Amino acid sequence: MSTSFHARVREVVNELESADDIVVDSCRVEAGAAWEWTAEDADTIRAVMGEAALEGVESHLLGVEHVHVAWHMDDYSLEGEFFLKDVRACLSGNYLPYVDSSLPPDRRQAMDGLKMFEEAPGSGRLVALRIPVEGQSRDMWFYDANHHRLELLDLDYQSYMEHILVMKGIPGWQYLFTDVDLTHREFHTEVGQIRRALARFPELFPHHDYGDVRERLEARL
Repeated sequence: MSTSFHARVREVVNELESADDIVVDSCRVEAGAAWEWTAEDADTIRAVMGEAALEGVESHLLGVEHVHVAWHMDDYSLEGEFFLKDVRACLSGNYLPYVDSSLPPDRRQAMDGLKMFEEAPGSGRLVALRIPVEGQSRDMWFYDANHHRLELLDLDYQSYMEHILVMKGIPGWQYLFTDVDLTHREFHTEVGQIRRALARFPELFPHHDYGDVRERLEARL
């Protein structure tokens, strides 16, 4: 199995640790033996997510069970956190053990069958894969208990992993890839964080391309 994506995650951690004015509060990126990709893994991904997902999943494996990174700027003007599971740990894990009763009926139904993939611990926000009992699905959903929202993401697994490297856990960045009205005052805090990130990140992390995210934000406001 290629460990290139694991190495890219490690590079992001190094970027955060070496950046001026950034404090890394927590960092757990295992550096031991890689979690090997097997024929059984391929069969599982093929059965659950479909043949078309196989290449993108294999090329974007964490290679360890999970990665947790939390950081903040010295002046707390920006902060970020992500707790990613290897997709195989996600698929073998339990379904979400609760349903948010405040969600609309269609969203409560969608919440059934979700397995957690990424979470900022204690934030009330998580991303989950929808794993049907029968059939295939590559749907990724963003749940935010703070806003009582469950939104389908316009991202597949591979795209989500790429954006993790770019956005570095900025709270609520996922809303850029949902069908919500970001001009509503409900999202004032999230939009402010994203704007500040896009103002600072190109200078702090010049090796990443922020054009797509910037264009998407501008188009939504």
